[in-house]
Amino acid sequence: MSPLANTHRAAFDPTASGRASRVAKWSALATVAAIAGLASCGDGENSLGRVRSGEVEVTGQGVVVIAIDGLRWDHTSLAGYDRDTTPSMQRFARESVVFENAWGVTPTLVGSHVAILSGDDPGIAIPPPLGEAEFPARDIGSDRESRWFVPADLHLLGRHFLGLGWSTAAFVDHPMIAELRGFDRGFRDFVEHRGEPGDQVRQEGAVGVGRRFVQWVNERELDEDWFAYLHMHDLERAWRPQTKKTQLKGVDKAVKGWRGRPELAFMPPLGLAELAFHTLPPSRASRAQSVAMGEYELRYDRAVRAMDASVARILASVEDFGRKHNVTVILMGTFGTSMGEHGVYLRAGLAEDADLHVPLLIRPSRAHREALGWGADGAPPVPRIDELVGSIDLAPTLVDLLGVTVDRPLLGASLRPLLEGKRGAVRQRLPVRPSLVPGFGLIEANSRAVVYHPELAEGDARRSWSGVPEFEDETGMVDDAWTRWEELIEMERRALHFGIDVDDGERIQELRLMQGLVDR
Repeated sequence: MSPLANTHRAAFDPTASGRASRVAKWSALATVAAIAGLASCGDGENSLGRVRSGEVEVTGQGVVVIAIDGLRWDHTSLAGYDRDTTPSMQRFARESVVFENAWGVTPTLVGSHVAILSGDDPGIAIPPPLGEAEFPARDIGSDRESRWFVPADLHLLGRHFLGLGWSTAAFVDHPMIAELRGFDRGFRDFVEHRGEPGDQVRQEGAVGVGRRFVQWVNERELDEDWFAYLHMHDLERAWRPQTKKTQLKGVDKAVKGWRGRPELAFMPPLGLAELAFHTLPPSRASRAQSVAMGEYELRYDRAVRAMDASVARILASVEDFGRKHNVTVILMGTFGTSMGEHGVYLRAGLAEDADLHVPLLIRPSRAHREALGWGADGAPPVPRIDELVGSIDLAPTLVDLLGVTVDRPLLGASLRPLLEGKRGAVRQRLPVRPSLVPGFGLIEANSRAVVYHPELAEGDARRSWSGVPEFEDETGMVDDAWTRWEELIEMERRALHFGIDVDDGERIQELRLMQGLVDR
């Protein structure tokens, strides 16, 4: 065991005797890194100093995925937003590849993380019907997500890293992303929402997740390879008024001059049901009266700025221990959030830009940059890419970079050609599925076709629905594609949930053909 690893384990030992001893240790560690109380570990003289002096070297490779719920592309500085919400992400982008046309494949919580971790359609988590039961994928409202779970035979991303001998860990920030639902598969360490009951750190959000992650990663051996999945749900909690305890130092000053927009100076009506259009969901409405839509947007933008600062401090804590050049970082939104667009307030639920257009940034490690053919200065050949990509493409990309041979075809496409600077699309279209109103969307590079079926929605959503979708599916092409897609996904669900034999290769080949994946 390395001296550095010994120091880390001692510093974070929860069984250390005496509160005074623990406080003294944490106070000393705070000089290394802090995230509003988040500290990375290590003794300056015996560990950090030795790494900086070159006496010891961190040789282990790392991959960290930071997946942020509710982060929409057009509210980031990268997209030219008029509020400087993500300055740290902007700096991070200088060393990364920014995918400007990246989309989540569903605005559902469970489904979005299934897609990211598996490279498969999110509908795979919906248990298949028995016998002649109703086809479940046509009614996948968010309240029904409580019945979703990851099939035992579905390989999540962590399993590919485990197969190579890497240490793996997931740090999640919502009780729905849980071991009970099968999300722990492939992770040697799976840390639930708020951590374990006996943990010193019980905070939720980026602060709690980051603190637990930094503790874990700095316990790794100097030559240990590792993969970590960080899930952050802060932006979905942004609607309640912020208190001093939830604000990071420096953020208040940065957002002090922000004011509500005059065009949003109206109070949206409070709904009686969660699944309803043109009203605020009761769970997300402020308890205070007369809260204008502009104030809700301000709360969201402030939360994005706070999230940006948290992520920057997490990465700085890891990099301060000599790991920067050895770590591949993926920073992404899982789905977005709507603020009145298309009749939905303070939540995502449709197959529209606000619900699904998300940031995706990839900063490869030095070893991966060399393998991708990047220049000696570490700059990407093409820093900003406008080709169509989806969250479903992350798992195939990492599997490709690792050189892993999978025993089951992945539905997503590898983004490696784009990271190498090659021109041309990796896909022609991306199928997506909404949640509030059943339907199907096909996103293409410069267009989007969506068919909604309010007649199949639950009562509250159906009664509150009004208007006609902007896209008129006169030929029935998208509706037909949806029907065929669901039939194929239904076969996959039966195979993975019940072990019913199907021709996996033929089915995946047809699904990929429907996505318009380009053969290379």
